[in-house]
Amino acid sequence: MNTFLARLRDRDVLVRLNAFILSYFGWIAFGVLYGYIGKWSVDITKYFLKLPLTSKSLVIGLLSFTKSLTPLYDLLKSIYYFGFAGSIGFMVFYVLLYLQDFQTSDELLARYIMAYCGAGAIYLVFHTYAPHYIYHIPGYSMENTLLTRQEFVLPSLHNTFAAINIMTVWRYRKRLGGKVLIVINTLIPFATVLLGHHWIYDVITGFLLAIAVSRVTNGWAIRIPMFIYSLELKSLEAITMFNIALATLMFLIALDPQKWILLIRSILNQP
Repeated sequence: MNTFLARLRDRDVLVRLNAFILSYFGWIAFGVLYGYIGKWSVDITKYFLKLPLTSKSLVIGLLSFTKSLTPLYDLLKSIYYFGFAGSIGFMVFYVLLYLQDFQTSDELLARYIMAYCGAGAIYLVFHTYAPHYIYHIPGYSMENTLLTRQEFVLPSLHNTFAAINIMTVWRYRKRLGGKVLIVINTLIPFATVLLGHHWIYDVITGFLLAIAVSRVTNGWAIRIPMFIYSLELKSLEAITMFNIALATLMFLIALDPQKWILLIRSILNQP
């Protein structure tokens, strides 16, 4: 415990931790702005549905099969809602805070940022919609939220990050933590498809994006500006704690966005 707290007082660790959190906030900001800047994006859904493996019968069949196996359904559902923000959090904790491997952490950060930029650029040009949205599957939110947009499907960032995580932590595959992270991230593609959140093509393009950014960022390292070292450590720690608290709140919202939407609506409707 003391070792962990000591690492949270390490300036190099704090700078990198805040960089991860700010990159995540940047993606959330993009999602909000997309409501305005994404209006020029071309909707290719009607063309996309002409591809094989996009039929309603297949999507509903896979979901029904998954629901028939209650333990599998519950597991995949947990994996999916944990999958994006949760996988980021656990990867950062393991690589940066637990192992304190700055080289691997820097590569991971670069891969996340490039994946955000790559997917964002694609969504600005064209987009399609998720299976559950297209086929109006009951029990799924059809609204855009702070953390999710129905247009952010192809490529799937869930699967992009899962593949990035596996490739990045592969060097630690013989360690228990590495094995756990690899297993969790391996399940994410199955969760996204079997639960009707993504098409198979979203998984494939997500993997391709992950491979591309991982190759480009191999050996990448952060160059920390010298002025950061002039900041008081207490100030940097306070900023970090605030960002962690805010990121945790975003994660909790992501676990059950529909619940938070209803809560906010009930608060706004109160006299």
